[in-house]
Amino acid sequence: MKLLNILAAVALTVTISSAQDVMQKSMNIMEKGMSEIQQGFLNNNVDLIKSGTEKVRKGNELFSDKKVIAQYLPENKRHMVNIAANAAERIKLDANVLELNLENKAYIDAANAYSDMMNACARCHSIVRSW
Repeated sequence: MKLLNILAAVALTVTISSAQDVMQKSMNIMEKGMSEIQQGFLNNNVDLIKSGTEKVRKGNELFSDKKVIAQYLPENKRHMVNIAANAAERIKLDANVLELNLENKAYIDAANAYSDMMNACARCHSIVRSW
């Protein structure tokens, strides 16, 4: 019985650790992407903006799994999974809008889409992390 409890505890720890690794990887990729987008706007480098947008998309895909989000959140905040999932969906849509505006050379609108992505990140962090 003790062995079963120990194995269950180890499995839970590995699962939580894995979820945190996925979330940390996701956040790091998204942060690098957001930084690239900002540098692209500051340096008038459309290729850098596109590269950053792809990184944000990649990081956001990892973050969109509600099961992983639930494992990552503390017990008293697991009910906030939908907030994080909604932020991920908003970021996905904003990345599409940003890219479409770049294609149309509507750089102000593209910058506004970037700003909305940043707002989605900040809103989720402020609610889920209790900033």
